[in-house]
Amino acid sequence: MQVKSVAVLAVCPLFAAFLMAQQPQSQTTTTTTTTTWNGTLLDAGCRATHTETKETDQSGTRTTRSTNTDCPVATTTTAFGVLTSDGKYVRFDPSSNTRIVEMIKNNHKWGKEIGEHAPVTVRVLGKANGDTIVLESIE
Repeated sequence: MQVKSVAVLAVCPLFAAFLMAQQPQSQTTTTTTTTTWNGTLLDAGCRATHTETKETDQSGTRTTRSTNTDCPVATTTTAFGVLTSDGKYVRFDPSSNTRIVEMIKNNHKWGKEIGEHAPVTVRVLGKANGDTIVLESIE
């Protein structure tokens, strides 16, 4: 019986190594590059864009209705986005929003612009994560 138990003990590590080698190894590689966005900082909570077009064939007139609401940042804003000069809108992820709230509290220039409801022009460095920005720095 001792011979069998020794043989079993010797073979167990061999089978364990075999099973570990057979399991597929998955490795995830994420490549992200830092991007710069220049534009206007907006309140993402109230931003909306609506477009409606109506055409009348008999009179030849064309009626176009467009609603574009880009809300300036307020002292109570907690969700932000950037509207670039080419019209692209990108929002920030939750942790970036928290960082921006703190920066607004500590940046006197931004505080003045926000108090006057003036547009806050920014230069954002960050990484795109889907349709959001993960903030690295903002000026």
